[in-house]
Amino acid sequence: MDGQLAEQILMDVDAPPSVPYEATRSVAGCPEADSDAIAADALKRARAGDMDGFRRLIHLHQGRVFSIALRFTGRHAEAEELAQDVFVQLHGALDRIESPAHLVHWLLRTVSHRCIDRQRHEQRRPRLVSIESLPQGADAAASEAGGDPLASARLRRMLQQLAPDARAVMLLRYQEDLDPSDIALALGMSVNTVKSHVRRSLEWLRAQYTGEDHGY
Repeated sequence: MDGQLAEQILMDVDAPPSVPYEATRSVAGCPEADSDAIAADALKRARAGDMDGFRRLIHLHQGRVFSIALRFTGRHAEAEELAQDVFVQLHGALDRIESPAHLVHWLLRTVSHRCIDRQRHEQRRPRLVSIESLPQGADAAASEAGGDPLASARLRRMLQQLAPDARAVMLLRYQEDLDPSDIALALGMSVNTVKSHVRRSLEWLRAQYTGEDHGY
């Protein structure tokens, strides 16, 4: 990809935090079937080299990618940079994307791995809680806050304390509502590892949220 094209892609990626992720999940005012058709058409055009088609793909998926990056990093500027990197990488991978569903899987996998890699290579980063050190016990139920453990600002801040792999699993599980088998495929983990991350992370988050002291 030449520099001019890369610069254009970066200009097209714009997902301000004032726009909720839920508002970007479908094309405004379109039934789900119509949205699927629009996504398929945009992918077909983008694969054929049509830049307008690629811009449409960015528009359709930037909210999802940006939201994961923002919740993972907790920093707007860093989330924007990660989202831009993901879409630049997507442009070079279009010939390998087979369908809109494959595209979503590719985006979730790529943004998750980029977030994990970025966190691991930061020189300055918050204290991380290793998943191996989280308390073990009975399976933890979801938070009382409407069943979404990531719903409140306090819980989102606590999410930043989880190690990168655990954080990615929690975002894919409770923001994207993916099954453990899908998360395992996206992150290159075993299903049992994914389930362990979910169980132990929920247990730790619930303990911190309710003020129980486990030494962290």
